[in-house]
Amino acid sequence: MFSRIIKIPIIFEVKKKAFKELDSILKANHLSYEEKILFTSQELFDLYKTYIPVETFSDVIFIKGGNVEEVESVKSKYEHHNVLLIAFGGGSIIDFVKLYSRELCLQYISVPSSLSNDAIYSPIARLTKNGKKESFGVLEPLGIIADIEIIQKSPLKMLLAGVGDLVSNLSAIKDWYLAESYDSEVLDIFSVSLSIVTAKAIFAYTREQLRSEEFVEVLTYGLVLSGLSMIIANSSRPASGAEHLMSHAIDELFPDRATLHGIQVAWAMLYIEKNIRKNDDAYESLLCFFEKIGLYAEIENDIQFSETELKRIIAKAKIMRKRFTVLNII
Repeated sequence: MFSRIIKIPIIFEVKKKAFKELDSILKANHLSYEEKILFTSQELFDLYKTYIPVETFSDVIFIKGGNVEEVESVKSKYEHHNVLLIAFGGGSIIDFVKLYSRELCLQYISVPSSLSNDAIYSPIARLTKNGKKESFGVLEPLGIIADIEIIQKSPLKMLLAGVGDLVSNLSAIKDWYLAESYDSEVLDIFSVSLSIVTAKAIFAYTREQLRSEEFVEVLTYGLVLSGLSMIIANSSRPASGAEHLMSHAIDELFPDRATLHGIQVAWAMLYIEKNIRKNDDAYESLLCFFEKIGLYAEIENDIQFSETELKRIIAKAKIMRKRFTVLNII
């Protein structure tokens, strides 16, 4: 009988006051380290100080995150290997710690302050290098600790961006099937199933439920399982298609007008369904959900491109990376 080994996080805690219980959670999982180092921003530290178990850390390093050069500037601080890194913040801070941990071969735990994307458990870090955003292959975290009370206090826009990033899996899967048909790319059905199920689970919710405990739990589970689908596939395919390429193109072509990644991929998904796939039913279904949950208002507020600019975005997206998507057949 054939089988394969799937890596899953050793720790996965989603509950109120979870961050305060960090030491207890580590002990319950038989994990012990000489030092625990907290990486976060000064702003988040000041805002959530009462939720952070400050006394358990041997050091707190304040960073901006999302920048390769910053990783290099602090890399020499911790060279020995009995150190656990704790990344407390949004995608930029978590992605910083992902790359930092890879460079020093250290373990890390993600503690999201918001749920704006699947960075909390994805094998990819998006950081700026020499002024341009790039993707880096990294190791998944040792665990995820999602403190519901902290996430409930995050801006609604961050939660909506997380919704957009998760729902965009449905577009990514369509592109993966296209790649199988047109480019003979191998499809991983288990990853496909996991990606689709987690994305569809979020459609049951409305804007009024965004700060509810149930919604935060479901969004956390969805983003983590989305990351797991990529780990299983050994590729970002289950969660990244033409919509992500268009978002990355916006970041590169119009950095001053870029918004949250999850908002951009949601916009791109709508554009692709209506104007490229020409799937009216899928477009109307997405539009209805985005309006119901409040995401469409953010899209309309943040994203406006002319026809000429759209052509540039699509042309750039086609060459962002070697990946067959619906953009290749228009």
